[in-house]
Amino acid sequence: MLQYSVSDRLCILQLDCPPLNTITRALLEDLRAAVRRANAQGDIGGIIITGDAHHFSAGADIGLFREVASAAEAIRTSQLFQRAFQEVEDSAKPVAAAMAGRVMGGALELALACHFRVCAKGTTFNMPEVNLGINPGAGGTQRLPRLVGLATALRMLLTAEAVEAAQALALGLVDAVCDGELLLATARSVLQSHSLPCKTSLRTDRIQDAQANAAAFCQAEKSVAGIRPELIAPRKIIEAVRAGIEESIPSGLRKEQEAVAQCLATLATQNKIYLFFATREASKIPSLSEVPAADIARTAVIGMGTMGTGIAEALVMAGVPVAVCDENDLAVRKAIERIRASLQKRVAQGRLLPERADAMLSLLAPASGRPDIAAADLVIESVFEDVAAKRSVLGHLEDVCRCGTIIASNTSTISLDVLADGMKHPERLIGMHFFNPAHRMPLVEIIRRESTSPSVIAAAVQFAKRIRKTPVLVRNREGFLVTRLFVPYVKEAFFLLEEGAEPAAIDRALVEFGFPMGPLALADMAGLDILAASDRMLCRAFPRHGPVAAVAARLVERGCLGQKAGTGVYKYEPGDYTPYHSELTDQIVAEVQREAGRAAGCVPSDEIAERLVLRMANEAFFVLQEGIAQRESDLDAASVLGIGFPDFRGGVLRYARDLGLDSVRRQLERLAERFGERFAPCQLLRESLSRESPGVR
Repeated sequence: MLQYSVSDRLCILQLDCPPLNTITRALLEDLRAAVRRANAQGDIGGIIITGDAHHFSAGADIGLFREVASAAEAIRTSQLFQRAFQEVEDSAKPVAAAMAGRVMGGALELALACHFRVCAKGTTFNMPEVNLGINPGAGGTQRLPRLVGLATALRMLLTAEAVEAAQALALGLVDAVCDGELLLATARSVLQSHSLPCKTSLRTDRIQDAQANAAAFCQAEKSVAGIRPELIAPRKIIEAVRAGIEESIPSGLRKEQEAVAQCLATLATQNKIYLFFATREASKIPSLSEVPAADIARTAVIGMGTMGTGIAEALVMAGVPVAVCDENDLAVRKAIERIRASLQKRVAQGRLLPERADAMLSLLAPASGRPDIAAADLVIESVFEDVAAKRSVLGHLEDVCRCGTIIASNTSTISLDVLADGMKHPERLIGMHFFNPAHRMPLVEIIRRESTSPSVIAAAVQFAKRIRKTPVLVRNREGFLVTRLFVPYVKEAFFLLEEGAEPAAIDRALVEFGFPMGPLALADMAGLDILAASDRMLCRAFPRHGPVAAVAARLVERGCLGQKAGTGVYKYEPGDYTPYHSELTDQIVAEVQREAGRAAGCVPSDEIAERLVLRMANEAFFVLQEGIAQRESDLDAASVLGIGFPDFRGGVLRYARDLGLDSVRRQLERLAERFGERFAPCQLLRESLSRESPGVR
């Protein structure tokens, strides 16, 4: 776990826990023993803790927190890390951390405990614990402010903001930046130029301005004021930092320990940790473990609408060459300009270096003809969601592409069996369903037919991971996984609208539940015509869904298609995507109510959330029953990453289990009595299934 070597009077402690050098209990024990051993050797003048030229450590093993069963155990786990890192800081011989890659969480806390820090160019540092609903528990809340100042430390701790190497040097987080191959030599030079260890926890030069400290705490309190009460980690982080600044380091460390226990006791944190592992597990396909995945070096995207443009941007951002193609040359030019503008915006925001943006754009080119498409290892079709249009493109691609090219469709609803009809080699067809905006959304559904080649599936999964997406493998059936959950959820919002609930009230209820955006605003963003087309496809496959609400159909008939039309459920001003109240929507709702002989009613906000979320949960159990996903946790990960289901609730099925399956079933039965078959609980839910669930057959 830890390689111990001595060279030129320096002890080199190299983390050796592939693939990520995760910090476990065993590694902590090895680290403490190695530091003691080095201090006992008289011929050693200093210690360097490192990984390799490309990677230091991914931080603490998150599995440790999943195993914690009590507050006392949580405190002991925090103490274990604190004491190990304190032993590093207390070393009589100077210790330098030599780092590369992404230095996260516990790995950064280890580096903070060292006396000096050097890093390779391109290294990034961050404290992501808050994203898991926990606080740093290994001294990070105490040492980071003393090294970089209180305001910067609080920002890093509360936002998980990443700091790159040059910025880290300017902040004082590291003492030197070098090329990767010079990492050990630079650490050696830094140690040799400083004879006395400099303990981070004893430094006060960055935290002695009481007025600046008060302003930093005030700003931090404001920044967390709107955070949901279920998420206690941000407030606990501030408490621990304050205790260390205003009382003492030991007091701050105790607060840190207590905070770990308090956070881990909350359902929100338990769900976030569950989701962390669910997301990691989603890309693991046991049946493909021995299947070689072909390398995908060049790609092409066909169809330069919104989705095709976003997919192309996602590919170049990941360093993948892509040829873009559309039957309309103007669409290609506009797509390239949109991608250029998007990257330049990130440069202006300081999130992307200009030379990096230029390198990305150099990977993007319009397809000049058949050779550019034929040269691709993967071609992604992203034309309009229409069977005839997609079949035409797929047929053309078979004629153009070489036999080894993987052909992927970005369809969100159409069965791949329908699209494969007439193909000469349907075994190379696979679904790769991206989500809008494709360059930002983290999920890709990998859809396989029964006859899809295992090597094609393996290549698609590996490629999704390469472009920094989370792949979820699903069986082929109309709507697949995410669209199956999303459409009934949005349809129910339109039924509520028809019953008299205000659009803003519907969206507000779901935002209060934890979604980043309400269903009607989301439908406007996606396009009401897209919703209507998806619904037509799903209704044929799943008649129990029932027809779309008359209000939705009427809006589409009148050209109220959402943001792209300037009006949908809401009204939009040119260049402004803020949803404003629409009098036209009011008129259409009134018309529908009058024609149905229904008086406008008032729907309580708790019923709004209940109906929409339970409609989605019931559909998720149908998807589970049909074996569409590999595992139950894949459904949860997909609902969060693809739809925005609140991560602190753990995903749609996790939420249903937390409510209690008997309770969910009874609620659905009551709703079915009022509203009909669309709420009838599926058989799997009626049987109150256990944690064991069926996977892909």
